Amino acid sequence: MLLQISNPLRAEMFNIIFQNIKLFTDNINIAFTTGQIDIQCIDPAHVAVLEVHIGSSWFDKYELSDNIEGLTIGVNANLIGKIFGTRNKMQDIVIECSDDPDTLSVRFVCEDKNVYDKTFEMPLIDLDVDVMEIPIMDDYEAEFSMPSHIYASLMSQLKLFGETMDIDCSEDNIMLHSSGVDSGKMTTEISIDDLNEFAIDEGGVLNISYSLSYMCNVANFYKLSNDIELKFKQDYPVQLKYNLGTDDANVTFYIAPKISDGE
Repeated sequence: MLLQISNPLRAEMFNIIFQNIKLFTDNINIAFTTGQIDIQCIDPAHVAVLEVHIGSSWFDKYELSDNIEGLTIGVNANLIGKIFGTRNKMQDIVIECSDDPDTLSVRFVCEDKNVYDKTFEMPLIDLDVDVMEIPIMDDYEAEFSMPSHIYASLMSQLKLFGETMDIDCSEDNIMLHSSGVDSGKMTTEISIDDLNEFAIDEGGVLNISYSLSYMCNVANFYKLSNDIELKFKQDYPVQLKYNLGTDDANVTFYIAPKISDGE
């Protein structure tokens, strides 16, 4: 298996994914097929799911051996995060391994002689993890898209005042709240007119709560895309998605709602 990313913007996206995936899990399986790479991980508390899907054409070079249909490797999320943390933004990414690998080779290379090439060999691990089949939902009750940097800023501010984000969503407005016994309360209104896209069921009203710890972890990926898509349904996990510039490349999160003590 060999893949290479020379496009600076896409190389930085790939870098962001692997530097932050450790926020959700300690170890990950990466599945390489002829058409794409897939990653799915579930946090230990089973509150959040992260999925990465990137089509083979997204890469500058993507090769699998002719004698295999696919390859799945297990890696330590903290270790691969450290490796990608050393990459200079000018460097291409080259990843390769054999058909029956014990190690993964990661190289960061650049034509600029003032930027030193780096090569890493990381051990692979065997992970017995089943892939969760997440059903495709076409009946979300509210959907909107907003600038990802604004989402990240709001999540970090809300977390200053509590551990839970309450969202109230209607045809007229979207209100976000967080509060704590000793930290006071923050409320902010997201103007419908300022959103890139907004849709809600006619007469629909949603009142849902989510852990700000997980919502902030999603926000750490905000540089992947100019916008983030959010889809809500009462009592169901929220879907948050960053598109990576093509129809077959995205990073998607599912975060389960918090259940109040009274329920």
